[in-house]
This record gives sequence, structure tokens and C-alpha cells, in this order.
Amino acid sequence: MKVKFIALFLVGCFFFNTEASAEFYVSAGVGKTFNSGSAWSHGQKSDIKNSNMYSLAVGYDLPFIDILRVEGEYLHNRAQVGSIGKTTYDGLMLNGYLDIPFPVPLFTPYAGVGFGPGRYEGKYVLGYQAMLGVDAEVFVIPLVASLEYRYTRTNRHGERNNEVYKFYAHTIMMKLRYEF
Repeated sequence: MKVKFIALFLVGCFFFNTEASAEFYVSAGVGKTFNSGSAWSHGQKSDIKNSNMYSLAVGYDLPFIDILRVEGEYLHNRAQVGSIGKTTYDGLMLNGYLDIPFPVPLFTPYAGVGFGPGRYEGKYVLGYQAMLGVDAEVFVIPLVASLEYRYTRTNRHGERNNEVYKFYAHTIMMKLRYEF
């Protein structure tokens, strides 16, 4: 009897999940970056290898427009450049997201854009990005898991020791968001 009650309760949580009334949230993410740019050293081109991207963010769901949210995000990417060495990008982004209404209550697709200052190979740059993803609510806990594609780029190149670095990144990210 207890097993049937627990199973029925879990099914009910899955199909009758109500949205949390949270407004503030924190999130963390990790992703794999592909095709992340190139470097020129003494006339020879070296590709920047695939790497990991890390993200930490604090955000706010706008209560008066239910489908919009904004966040401040820190990004970090460090990648190997052929045999030259490593390159690093650190950015602070201001992101805006549009949550797209979806008939399945646990899943919410979204699109977003962001921009902000960053540091790439010792130079201050302006970074910008576009995101597409889907959120999945984790039952009745105020936790949201996300799978996201993002394209990140800087407005100018980094330079170091006669080497010119061009940063752009296609990233697949997994994120967790805690709403409070």
C-alpha cells in the first residue's frame, strides 16, 4: 500500500507540477566549447582546441512580465592553442532571457542574449553571446536543470608576444538554477 501511495504521489508531482513563485535565483554551469577560435604566431595559424567553459550567475525573474528574466554572469574559458600555450577568457555578462510558453508543464524552452566586459589575453574586450536552451523543473524542489547552446564572441582580438588570438566559442552547457 505504501509503495502504491508513493508512486501515485510522484506521478502527481510530475504531471501537476506548479511553477515556483520565486523571483531571485543563482545558477552554475559547465560546458564543452567547440571551434573556439584561432591564433596567429609568426605568420602561422594555430587552432584553439576544444575546452571547458564555466559559468556562475545571479538572476531575477521579472514578476510583472512572467516570461522575462535578467542575470549577471561570470564566464571562464581556458583553452590550449596548438603548441603555443594556453589562452584565457574571463567575462562579466548581463544576460536577458525570454522563456517561451510550452504545453508540457515541466519543460520551458528559452532564448537569450548577453553582453559585457571581459579580459582576453591581457586586453579588455567587449564580449557578447546568444543562447538557446530548455529548462526542466525538478519536481517540487525550486531547482531547474538546463541544457543550453551558446555562441560567445569578443569584439576584438587578444595579443601576446607577437601572437594574435581570435576568440569565439560554440558551447553546449549543462546548468543548475536554484530559485529562492
